[in-house]
Amino acid sequence: MTRATDPVLILIFRGTHQVLSAEKRLKGGRVPVRLIPVPRRLTSDCGLAIRIPLDQRDRAREILSRARLLPFSVHLPREGGVYDPVSL
Repeated sequence: MTRATDPVLILIFRGTHQVLSAEKRLKGGRVPVRLIPVPRRLTSDCGLAIRIPLDQRDRAREILSRARLLPFSVHLPREGGVYDPVSL
């Protein structure tokens, strides 16, 4: 898994079923994932999000595109609790 200092992306989905399906697909594709609570500064109908290493972005996009499970939004955490919206 990633260390606290490694850059990560936060993937937000519309619901719990999508999060769990995406997690399963990503793990099957050997992308390191961690389920996390949705950060308070971000909103979602679901209380769960997926955290992946930034260097796995392309692989995750490929896997989730094939499965038609692209996230609702993707964010890059920065210092001070700020989250920049980015594309997967």
